[in-house]
Amino acid sequence: MARRHARGPRGLGALLIGLALLLLPGCRVEHLLLADLPRVSGRLTVGGTVSQVFLSPSDGLNRVSLGVVPPSPTKERAVAGLTDGATLEIQYAPEADPGYPDGRFHEWPAEHAWLGELTGRREIGQTFVSRYPNLNGITLRVATFGADLSPGEGRLVDGPPVPVRRLPVDGERITELPGGSTVRVEGSAEGWARVLLPDGQTGYVELSRFQRLPPPGRVNDRDVVLRLYREGEAEPIRTATINARAMHDNSHVTFTFEPLPDSMGARYRFVLTSPAAVPGNAVTFRYAEADVYPDGTRLDGGAPVPGDLIFRPAYAADPPLARIELDRGVISGQTSTLEVAFAPIPDTADRALRLVVRAGQAPLVVTWSEQLPPGGYGLVLSDRQEPPEGALVFNVGYRAEVALGQVARGVLGKIGRDARVDTRFFALYGVALVGVSGWCGLAVWRRGRDGR
Repeated sequence: MARRHARGPRGLGALLIGLALLLLPGCRVEHLLLADLPRVSGRLTVGGTVSQVFLSPSDGLNRVSLGVVPPSPTKERAVAGLTDGATLEIQYAPEADPGYPDGRFHEWPAEHAWLGELTGRREIGQTFVSRYPNLNGITLRVATFGADLSPGEGRLVDGPPVPVRRLPVDGERITELPGGSTVRVEGSAEGWARVLLPDGQTGYVELSRFQRLPPPGRVNDRDVVLRLYREGEAEPIRTATINARAMHDNSHVTFTFEPLPDSMGARYRFVLTSPAAVPGNAVTFRYAEADVYPDGTRLDGGAPVPGDLIFRPAYAADPPLARIELDRGVISGQTSTLEVAFAPIPDTADRALRLVVRAGQAPLVVTWSEQLPPGGYGLVLSDRQEPPEGALVFNVGYRAEVALGQVARGVLGKIGRDARVDTRFFALYGVALVGVSGWCGLAVWRRGRDGR
Protein backbone atom coordinates (compact mmCIF):
# COMPACT_ATOMS: atom_id res chain seq x y z
CA MET A 1 0.00 0.00 0.00
CA ALA A 2 2.92 2.34 0.75
CA ARG A 3 4.20 1.82 -2.78
CA ARG A 4 0.86 2.95 -4.19
CA HIS A 5 0.82 6.16 -2.18
CA ALA A 6 4.40 6.92 -3.18
CA ARG A 7 3.35 6.81 -6.81
CA GLY A 8 -0.04 8.46 -6.29
CA PRO A 9 1.01 12.11 -5.79
CA ARG A 10 3.18 11.91 -8.89
CA GLY A 11 0.20 10.57 -10.81
CA LEU A 12 -1.99 13.37 -9.51
CA GLY A 13 0.61 15.97 -10.54
CA ALA A 14 0.78 14.48 -13.99
CA LEU A 15 -3.00 14.52 -14.18
CA LEU A 16 -3.17 18.21 -13.27
CA ILE A 17 -0.41 19.04 -15.78
CA GLY A 18 -2.22 17.10 -18.48
CA LEU A 19 -5.49 18.91 -17.79
CA ALA A 20 -3.70 22.27 -17.89
CA LEU A 21 -2.08 21.41 -21.20
CA LEU A 22 -5.44 20.52 -22.68
CA LEU A 23 -6.68 24.00 -21.85
CA LEU A 24 -3.75 25.66 -23.62
CA PRO A 25 -3.95 26.00 -27.43
CA GLY A 26 -0.17 26.21 -27.69
CA CYS A 27 2.87 28.16 -26.63
CA ARG A 28 5.58 30.22 -28.26
CA VAL A 29 9.03 28.71 -28.54
CA GLU A 30 12.02 30.87 -29.43
CA HIS A 31 15.25 29.51 -30.90
CA LEU A 32 18.14 30.43 -33.21
CA LEU A 33 19.47 29.13 -36.53
CA LEU A 34 22.99 28.81 -35.09
CA ALA A 35 23.97 28.10 -31.51
CA ASP A 36 26.84 30.60 -31.80
CA LEU A 37 27.79 33.31 -34.26
CA PRO A 38 30.44 32.21 -36.79
CA ARG A 39 34.01 33.32 -36.11
CA VAL A 40 34.91 36.48 -38.07
CA SER A 41 37.43 35.89 -40.88
CA GLY A 42 37.44 39.36 -42.45
CA ARG A 43 35.61 42.52 -43.43
CA LEU A 44 33.71 43.34 -46.61
CA THR A 45 32.69 46.75 -47.93
CA VAL A 46 29.28 46.63 -49.62
CA GLY A 47 28.44 49.39 -52.07
CA GLY A 48 25.47 47.64 -53.71
CA THR A 49 24.01 44.45 -52.25
CA VAL A 50 25.34 41.34 -50.57
CA SER A 51 23.13 38.27 -50.29
CA GLN A 52 23.32 35.05 -48.34
CA VAL A 53 21.28 31.87 -48.84
CA PHE A 54 20.54 29.54 -45.92
CA LEU A 55 18.18 26.68 -45.12
CA SER A 56 15.54 27.61 -42.58
CA PRO A 57 14.51 24.93 -40.04
CA SER A 58 11.40 26.60 -38.63
CA ASP A 59 8.44 28.87 -39.17
CA GLY A 60 8.22 32.22 -37.40
CA LEU A 61 11.50 33.85 -38.44
CA ASN A 62 11.39 37.20 -36.66
CA ARG A 63 14.89 38.59 -36.08
CA VAL A 64 18.31 38.87 -37.69
CA SER A 65 21.74 39.57 -36.22
CA LEU A 66 24.24 40.89 -38.78
CA GLY A 67 27.96 41.36 -38.27
CA VAL A 68 28.85 45.00 -38.96
CA VAL A 69 31.95 47.14 -38.45
CA PRO A 70 31.74 50.72 -37.10
CA PRO A 71 33.91 53.20 -39.02
CA SER A 72 36.07 53.69 -35.93
CA PRO A 73 36.31 51.12 -33.15
CA THR A 74 36.98 53.89 -30.61
CA LYS A 75 34.08 56.15 -31.58
CA GLU A 76 30.48 55.50 -30.59
CA ARG A 77 28.00 56.13 -33.39
CA ALA A 78 24.25 55.94 -33.63
CA VAL A 79 22.85 53.13 -35.77
CA ALA A 80 21.56 55.68 -38.28
CA GLY A 81 25.11 56.95 -38.71
CA LEU A 82 26.45 53.43 -39.14
CA THR A 83 24.00 52.18 -41.74
CA ASP A 84 23.17 55.41 -43.64
CA GLY A 85 19.79 54.11 -44.82
CA ALA A 86 20.79 50.50 -45.54
CA THR A 87 18.04 47.87 -45.68
CA LEU A 88 17.72 44.14 -45.09
CA GLU A 89 15.31 41.80 -46.88
CA ILE A 90 14.25 38.19 -46.37
CA GLN A 91 13.29 36.40 -49.60
CA TYR A 92 12.48 32.89 -50.75
CA ALA A 93 15.39 31.25 -52.61
CA PRO A 94 13.78 28.30 -54.46
CA GLU A 95 16.74 27.90 -56.82
CA ALA A 96 18.78 26.76 -53.79
CA ASP A 97 16.22 24.33 -52.37
CA PRO A 98 17.94 20.94 -51.92
CA GLY A 99 14.65 19.04 -52.13
CA TYR A 100 14.60 18.69 -55.94
CA PRO A 101 16.65 16.34 -58.17
CA ASP A 102 18.47 19.16 -59.96
CA GLY A 103 21.34 19.98 -57.62
CA ARG A 104 23.97 22.65 -57.88
CA PHE A 105 24.47 24.22 -61.28
CA HIS A 106 27.83 22.65 -62.14
CA GLU A 107 27.15 19.20 -60.71
CA TRP A 108 26.63 16.44 -63.29
CA PRO A 109 26.70 13.19 -61.27
CA ALA A 110 27.87 10.10 -63.12
CA GLU A 111 24.89 8.09 -61.82
CA HIS A 112 22.54 10.26 -63.91
CA ALA A 113 21.91 9.31 -67.56
CA TRP A 114 20.18 10.47 -70.76
CA LEU A 115 16.74 9.13 -71.67
CA GLY A 116 17.35 8.84 -75.42
CA GLU A 117 15.76 10.93 -78.16
CA LEU A 118 12.32 12.41 -77.52
CA THR A 119 10.53 11.70 -80.79
CA GLY A 120 7.07 11.17 -82.27
CA ARG A 121 4.38 10.07 -79.83
CA ARG A 122 6.66 9.46 -76.89
CA GLU A 123 5.70 11.31 -73.69
CA ILE A 124 7.91 11.70 -70.65
CA GLY A 125 7.01 13.47 -67.44
CA GLN A 126 7.20 13.82 -63.67
CA THR A 127 4.88 14.47 -60.74
CA PHE A 128 6.08 16.87 -58.04
CA VAL A 129 5.14 19.17 -55.17
CA SER A 130 5.63 22.91 -55.50
CA ARG A 131 7.22 24.24 -52.31
CA TYR A 132 6.95 27.96 -53.10
CA PRO A 133 4.38 30.43 -54.51
CA ASN A 134 4.40 31.81 -58.08
CA LEU A 135 5.46 28.68 -59.95
CA ASN A 136 6.27 29.88 -63.47
CA GLY A 137 8.49 27.28 -65.11
CA ILE A 138 10.26 23.94 -65.11
CA THR A 139 14.03 23.70 -65.54
CA LEU A 140 15.50 20.47 -66.97
CA ARG A 141 18.88 19.30 -68.26
CA VAL A 142 19.04 18.77 -72.00
CA ALA A 143 21.49 17.36 -74.55
CA THR A 144 21.40 18.07 -78.28
CA PHE A 145 23.87 15.41 -79.52
CA GLY A 146 26.47 17.97 -80.65
CA ALA A 147 24.12 20.52 -82.23
CA ASP A 148 26.29 23.44 -80.99
CA LEU A 149 29.53 22.32 -82.65
CA SER A 150 31.83 19.41 -83.48
CA PRO A 151 35.40 19.08 -82.17
CA GLY A 152 37.84 21.11 -84.26
CA GLU A 153 39.40 24.55 -84.54
CA GLY A 154 37.63 27.80 -83.79
CA ARG A 155 38.66 31.42 -84.24
CA LEU A 156 37.94 34.08 -81.62
CA VAL A 157 36.55 37.50 -82.52
CA ASP A 158 39.10 40.22 -83.22
CA GLY A 159 39.67 42.82 -80.55
CA PRO A 160 40.51 42.74 -76.86
CA PRO A 161 41.56 39.55 -75.04
CA VAL A 162 38.83 36.97 -74.43
CA PRO A 163 38.40 35.66 -70.86
CA VAL A 164 38.49 31.90 -70.20
CA ARG A 165 36.69 30.39 -67.20
CA ARG A 166 37.28 27.10 -65.47
CA LEU A 167 33.53 26.34 -65.68
CA PRO A 168 30.85 27.86 -67.93
CA VAL A 169 28.80 30.95 -66.97
CA ASP A 170 30.12 31.75 -63.49
CA GLY A 171 33.28 29.70 -63.08
CA GLU A 172 36.60 31.10 -61.90
CA ARG A 173 38.42 33.20 -64.49
CA ILE A 174 41.69 31.37 -65.21
CA THR A 175 43.29 33.16 -68.18
CA GLU A 176 42.75 35.20 -71.35
CA LEU A 177 43.27 34.39 -75.01
CA PRO A 178 44.29 37.02 -77.59
CA GLY A 179 41.45 38.35 -79.72
CA GLY A 180 41.43 36.79 -83.19
CA SER A 181 43.49 33.76 -82.14
CA THR A 182 42.79 30.18 -83.16
CA VAL A 183 41.97 27.67 -80.45
CA ARG A 184 41.15 23.98 -80.23
CA VAL A 185 37.47 23.39 -79.43
CA GLU A 186 36.54 20.04 -77.87
CA GLY A 187 32.84 20.38 -77.01
CA SER A 188 30.25 22.65 -75.43
CA ALA A 189 28.13 23.09 -72.30
CA GLU A 190 25.61 25.71 -71.21
CA GLY A 191 26.22 27.72 -74.39
CA TRP A 192 30.00 27.86 -73.83
CA ALA A 193 32.73 26.13 -75.84
CA ARG A 194 35.20 23.89 -74.06
CA VAL A 195 38.65 24.86 -75.31
CA LEU A 196 42.10 23.29 -74.97
CA LEU A 197 44.65 25.78 -73.62
CA PRO A 198 48.37 25.85 -74.53
CA ASP A 199 49.34 24.46 -71.11
CA GLY A 200 47.06 21.44 -71.54
CA GLN A 201 44.27 22.71 -69.29
CA THR A 202 40.71 23.05 -70.51
CA GLY A 203 38.49 26.07 -69.99
CA TYR A 204 35.29 27.61 -71.30
CA VAL A 205 34.66 30.54 -73.62
CA GLU A 206 31.24 31.94 -74.53
CA LEU A 207 30.06 30.80 -77.96
CA SER A 208 29.33 34.46 -78.82
CA ARG A 209 33.06 35.26 -78.55
CA PHE A 210 33.87 33.17 -81.65
CA GLN A 211 33.76 34.46 -85.19
CA ARG A 212 34.15 30.91 -86.49
CA LEU A 213 33.35 27.53 -84.96
CA PRO A 214 33.52 23.95 -86.23
CA PRO A 215 30.21 22.93 -87.86
CA PRO A 216 27.57 21.30 -85.62
CA GLY A 217 27.33 17.55 -85.48
CA ARG A 218 23.62 17.73 -86.37
CA VAL A 219 20.69 20.13 -86.66
CA ASN A 220 17.68 19.95 -84.33
CA ASP A 221 14.82 22.22 -85.37
CA ARG A 222 11.61 20.67 -83.96
CA ASP A 223 9.43 22.09 -81.18
CA VAL A 224 9.49 20.60 -77.68
CA VAL A 225 6.26 21.14 -75.71
CA LEU A 226 5.78 21.08 -71.94
CA ARG A 227 2.29 20.81 -70.47
CA LEU A 228 1.58 21.34 -66.78
CA TYR A 229 -1.37 19.69 -65.01
CA ARG A 230 -2.77 19.83 -61.52
CA GLU A 231 -2.65 16.44 -59.88
CA GLY A 232 -5.66 14.34 -60.91
CA GLU A 233 -6.81 16.71 -63.68
CA ALA A 234 -6.90 15.84 -67.39
CA GLU A 235 -6.64 19.34 -68.88
CA PRO A 236 -3.36 21.27 -68.78
CA ILE A 237 -3.30 24.57 -66.91
CA ARG A 238 -0.11 25.86 -68.56
CA THR A 239 1.74 25.12 -71.83
CA ALA A 240 5.22 26.20 -72.94
CA THR A 241 7.00 25.50 -76.25
CA ILE A 242 10.70 25.83 -77.12
CA ASN A 243 12.24 25.08 -80.50
CA ALA A 244 15.21 22.74 -80.26
CA ARG A 245 17.39 25.29 -82.12
CA ALA A 246 17.30 27.43 -78.95
CA MET A 247 18.64 24.61 -76.77
CA HIS A 248 22.35 24.19 -76.06
CA ASP A 249 24.18 20.92 -75.58
CA ASN A 250 24.69 19.65 -72.01
CA SER A 251 22.82 22.55 -70.52
CA HIS A 252 19.87 23.72 -68.47
CA VAL A 253 16.67 24.74 -70.25
CA THR A 254 13.67 26.39 -68.60
CA PHE A 255 10.12 26.12 -69.97
CA THR A 256 8.48 29.32 -68.74
CA PHE A 257 4.76 30.04 -68.33
CA GLU A 258 2.39 32.45 -66.58
CA PRO A 259 2.96 32.36 -62.81
CA LEU A 260 0.65 30.41 -60.49
CA PRO A 261 0.34 32.56 -57.32
CA ASP A 262 -1.27 29.78 -55.25
CA SER A 263 1.30 27.09 -56.07
CA MET A 264 2.83 26.69 -52.60
CA GLY A 265 2.16 23.14 -51.39
CA ALA A 266 0.21 22.14 -54.53
CA ARG A 267 0.85 18.90 -56.43
CA TYR A 268 1.40 18.94 -60.21
CA ARG A 269 2.68 16.85 -63.08
CA PHE A 270 4.40 17.99 -66.26
CA VAL A 271 4.61 16.14 -69.57
CA LEU A 272 7.16 16.68 -72.38
CA THR A 273 6.51 15.84 -76.05
CA SER A 274 8.07 16.63 -79.41
CA PRO A 275 5.55 15.26 -81.96
CA ALA A 276 7.44 16.33 -85.11
CA ALA A 277 10.84 15.12 -83.93
CA VAL A 278 12.44 12.11 -85.63
CA PRO A 279 15.63 10.15 -84.91
CA GLY A 280 18.58 12.38 -85.81
CA ASN A 281 16.50 15.54 -85.26
CA ALA A 282 15.58 15.46 -81.58
CA VAL A 283 16.87 16.24 -78.10
CA THR A 284 17.10 14.21 -74.91
CA PHE A 285 16.67 14.92 -71.19
CA ARG A 286 18.57 13.77 -68.14
CA TYR A 287 17.21 11.48 -65.43
CA ALA A 288 18.25 9.44 -62.41
CA GLU A 289 17.76 5.70 -62.66
CA ALA A 290 17.21 5.52 -58.88
CA ASP A 291 14.24 7.10 -57.11
CA VAL A 292 15.97 10.23 -55.82
CA TYR A 293 12.86 12.40 -55.38
CA PRO A 294 10.44 11.06 -52.72
CA ASP A 295 7.68 13.60 -53.45
CA GLY A 296 7.04 12.55 -57.06
CA THR A 297 7.19 9.88 -59.73
CA ARG A 298 8.71 9.72 -63.21
CA LEU A 299 6.31 9.00 -66.06
CA ASP A 300 6.89 7.43 -69.46
CA GLY A 301 3.92 7.13 -71.79
CA GLY A 302 1.71 8.24 -68.91
CA ALA A 303 2.70 5.28 -66.72
CA PRO A 304 4.84 5.43 -63.56
CA VAL A 305 8.40 4.13 -64.06
CA PRO A 306 11.44 3.91 -61.78
CA GLY A 307 13.74 6.88 -61.34
CA ASP A 308 13.14 10.62 -61.62
CA LEU A 309 13.72 13.34 -64.18
CA ILE A 310 16.44 15.82 -63.23
CA PHE A 311 14.32 18.93 -62.85
CA ARG A 312 13.69 21.98 -60.70
CA PRO A 313 10.56 24.14 -60.56
CA ALA A 314 11.20 27.79 -61.41
CA TYR A 315 9.43 30.69 -59.71
CA ALA A 316 8.66 34.29 -60.58
CA ALA A 317 10.14 36.96 -58.34
CA ASP A 318 7.99 37.48 -55.27
CA PRO A 319 7.82 40.53 -52.98
CA PRO A 320 10.18 40.14 -50.00
CA LEU A 321 8.83 38.25 -47.02
CA ALA A 322 10.17 41.09 -44.88
CA ARG A 323 11.96 44.38 -45.56
CA ILE A 324 13.56 46.19 -42.65
CA GLU A 325 15.42 49.49 -42.40
CA LEU A 326 18.66 48.78 -40.59
CA ASP A 327 18.44 52.19 -38.93
CA ARG A 328 15.80 50.54 -36.70
CA GLY A 329 18.34 48.04 -35.40
CA VAL A 330 20.22 47.85 -32.13
CA ILE A 331 23.97 47.41 -31.83
CA SER A 332 24.94 44.51 -29.56
CA GLY A 333 28.14 45.23 -27.68
CA GLN A 334 28.57 41.58 -26.77
CA THR A 335 28.45 40.18 -30.29
CA SER A 336 29.38 43.23 -32.44
CA THR A 337 26.23 42.68 -34.48
CA LEU A 338 23.36 44.83 -35.61
CA GLU A 339 20.13 43.22 -34.42
CA VAL A 340 16.72 43.86 -36.02
CA ALA A 341 13.36 42.36 -35.12
CA PHE A 342 10.10 42.18 -37.05
CA ALA A 343 6.78 40.33 -37.13
CA PRO A 344 7.18 36.53 -37.35
CA ILE A 345 7.15 35.21 -40.94
CA PRO A 346 5.03 32.10 -41.62
CA ASP A 347 5.91 29.33 -44.10
CA THR A 348 9.68 29.43 -43.63
CA ALA A 349 10.16 25.91 -42.23
CA ASP A 350 12.29 23.65 -44.46
CA ARG A 351 12.60 26.38 -47.08
CA ALA A 352 15.63 27.97 -48.71
CA LEU A 353 15.74 31.67 -47.81
CA ARG A 354 17.92 34.55 -48.91
CA LEU A 355 19.08 37.40 -46.71
CA VAL A 356 19.78 40.52 -48.81
CA VAL A 357 21.61 43.54 -47.40
CA ARG A 358 21.39 46.67 -49.55
CA ALA A 359 23.72 49.59 -48.84
CA GLY A 360 22.19 53.02 -48.32
CA GLN A 361 23.74 56.40 -49.02
CA ALA A 362 27.21 55.16 -48.13
CA PRO A 363 28.97 51.79 -48.26
CA LEU A 364 28.28 49.41 -45.41
CA VAL A 365 31.10 47.37 -43.85
CA VAL A 366 30.03 43.86 -42.81
CA THR A 367 31.97 40.86 -41.53
CA TRP A 368 32.32 37.45 -43.15
CA SER A 369 33.35 33.99 -41.98
CA GLU A 370 34.79 30.85 -43.53
CA GLN A 371 32.02 28.96 -41.72
CA LEU A 372 29.05 28.40 -44.04
CA PRO A 373 25.44 28.37 -42.79
CA PRO A 374 23.04 25.39 -43.14
CA GLY A 375 22.92 24.57 -46.87
CA GLY A 376 26.59 25.37 -47.46
CA TYR A 377 26.05 28.48 -49.61
CA GLY A 378 28.52 31.37 -49.72
CA LEU A 379 27.78 35.07 -49.97
CA VAL A 380 27.13 36.78 -53.32
CA LEU A 381 27.96 40.38 -54.24
CA SER A 382 26.03 42.47 -56.75
CA ASP A 383 29.03 44.51 -57.84
CA ARG A 384 31.94 43.12 -59.81
CA GLN A 385 34.37 42.51 -56.99
CA GLU A 386 35.22 38.88 -56.30
CA PRO A 387 33.51 37.71 -53.11
CA PRO A 388 35.54 35.92 -50.44
CA GLU A 389 35.11 32.17 -50.09
CA GLY A 390 32.84 32.36 -47.09
CA ALA A 391 29.50 33.54 -45.75
CA LEU A 392 28.15 36.55 -43.94
CA VAL A 393 28.49 36.62 -40.19
CA PHE A 394 24.83 36.45 -39.27
CA ASN A 395 22.22 34.58 -37.28
CA VAL A 396 18.43 34.45 -37.41
CA GLY A 397 15.91 33.78 -34.68
CA TYR A 398 12.46 32.26 -34.65
CA ARG A 399 9.33 32.68 -32.60
CA ALA A 400 6.97 29.85 -33.51
CA GLU A 401 3.68 28.63 -32.13
CA VAL A 402 3.99 25.04 -30.90
CA ALA A 403 0.79 23.06 -30.33
CA LEU A 404 0.76 21.26 -26.99
CA GLY A 405 -2.13 18.90 -27.72
CA GLN A 406 0.21 16.10 -28.72
CA VAL A 407 2.25 16.58 -25.53
CA ALA A 408 -0.95 16.56 -23.48
CA ARG A 409 -2.12 13.34 -25.14
CA GLY A 410 1.18 11.72 -24.24
CA VAL A 411 0.87 12.80 -20.61
CA LEU A 412 -2.72 11.60 -20.36
CA GLY A 413 -1.74 8.31 -21.96
CA LYS A 414 0.82 7.79 -19.20
CA ILE A 415 -1.82 8.66 -16.61
CA GLY A 416 -4.20 6.16 -18.18
CA ARG A 417 -1.61 3.40 -18.00
CA ASP A 418 -0.91 4.19 -14.33
CA ALA A 419 -4.63 4.27 -13.60
CA ARG A 420 -5.07 0.77 -14.98
CA VAL A 421 -2.37 -0.42 -12.56
CA ASP A 422 -3.85 1.33 -9.46
CA THR A 423 -7.53 1.84 -10.22
CA ARG A 424 -8.61 2.32 -6.58
CA PHE A 425 -6.11 5.11 -5.94
CA PHE A 426 -7.03 7.04 -9.10
CA ALA A 427 -10.74 6.51 -8.47
CA LEU A 428 -10.43 8.12 -5.02
CA TYR A 429 -8.43 11.04 -6.46
CA GLY A 430 -10.99 11.42 -9.22
CA VAL A 431 -13.84 11.64 -6.68
CA ALA A 432 -11.84 14.17 -4.68
CA LEU A 433 -11.18 16.32 -7.74
CA VAL A 434 -14.85 16.27 -8.72
CA GLY A 435 -15.81 17.24 -5.16
CA VAL A 436 -13.32 20.10 -4.99
CA SER A 437 -14.37 21.35 -8.44
CA GLY A 438 -18.04 21.21 -7.42
CA TRP A 439 -17.39 23.07 -4.18
CA CYS A 440 -15.47 25.81 -6.03
CA GLY A 441 -18.23 26.14 -8.58
CA LEU A 442 -20.90 26.39 -5.88
CA ALA A 443 -18.91 29.06 -4.05
CA VAL A 444 -18.58 31.14 -7.20
CA TRP A 445 -22.32 30.77 -7.91
CA ARG A 446 -23.24 31.92 -4.38
CA ARG A 447 -20.98 34.95 -4.60
CA GLY A 448 -22.56 35.92 -7.89
CA ARG A 449 -26.10 35.47 -6.45
CA ASP A 450 -25.35 37.54 -3.36
CA GLY A 451 -23.67 40.26 -5.41
CA ARG A 452 -20.38 39.94 -3.57
